[in-house]
Amino acid sequence: MNSNKALILLSCFLALLVVISAITRSRGNRYKYISTDNELFLTNVHCIPDIVRSYDSVKNIYGRKNTLFFRYISTSCSSCTNSHLAEILTIQEEIGKDHIWIFPAYSNDRKSRIILKTDLAEFNYRNIPSDSLLIPEYGGEKKSYFAWINNEGEIGMVFLPDKNNVLQTRRYFLEIKELIKEAKDIIKEQNDSIPDKSKS
Repeated sequence: MNSNKALILLSCFLALLVVISAITRSRGNRYKYISTDNELFLTNVHCIPDIVRSYDSVKNIYGRKNTLFFRYISTSCSSCTNSHLAEILTIQEEIGKDHIWIFPAYSNDRKSRIILKTDLAEFNYRNIPSDSLLIPEYGGEKKSYFAWINNEGEIGMVFLPDKNNVLQTRRYFLEIKELIKEAKDIIKEQNDSIPDKSKS
């Protein structure tokens, strides 16, 4: 009887470990939503799975790893876009240009190319058609967003910034900086574990 109880307890313990592991992984993966503030990223969260599916369909073309990207459309509020780009430039100076990409959606004509080359001269950018990588719409207005691409090339942490609440965006960037630090540490560990053939 005691061995049966011990077996049941062991099974329950193992099941609990599996559940904890699954929860931990889900928090760290593509569907991670940061909640450092009660309402930080909870506005319009229902659109995020659509953005994830949209990115999955084009990641072989536009995919990156350990990268923050900013997605917006030519008809977006220009002062909002400029405000977001100014914030991005600040974080870019800290984490490096390689970890940030701007994905505007402009028509593919000469005028648009000149605008983008001028406006985004300080960034890595790629003009992606609006029907290729989703830009969500609310109340008849297309919404810009940030997203993080992790070390496996999966999208997560989608954030719809508010020009009138810059503190939220800055908190989001703090989380991104932590993720980039973690990614760099992982890459360093992987590189350190590779034997140096020159010494053999």
